[in-house]
Amino acid sequence: MIVMITLNKRRMKYNPHLNILVMMAKIDGETDGAELELIRQIGASNNVSSEDIEMIIENTKADHNIPSLENISREEKIALMANLVMVMKIDGRIDKEEMKFCMQVLKKLGYKEEALFDLVSTTYLDPAHEIDIEEIKKRAEKHLL
Repeated sequence: MIVMITLNKRRMKYNPHLNILVMMAKIDGETDGAELELIRQIGASNNVSSEDIEMIIENTKADHNIPSLENISREEKIALMANLVMVMKIDGRIDKEEMKFCMQVLKKLGYKEEALFDLVSTTYLDPAHEIDIEEIKKRAEKHLL
């Protein structure tokens, strides 16, 4: 039993993408159900088990201690940036703490500051329409150094 918990925690440490998304969802002190549902969908689409997703959600703290992003590929950086924007906007409001957190992640990923403002101002999340993640990724890629 102890071994399983250790393995799950180890796996959790090596999923900076989901850890960062959860950190952002929690950073304003009000974790919205829509944010968590989107994070669950993102995790599932990346073949993370629902048990691991729930463990990440439960154990990730709302702080500015961002995991290392040194070993992620260019494609992963683009996907993370697009997903951050989607999670930030899914609840219909953008909190100042979310923006500050996103700016920290953005800098670690190698983006210029204007990238966040461009992506936030041009991404519209309407529950009645499907989100075009590929379009968000194309815009995010243009900003990556």
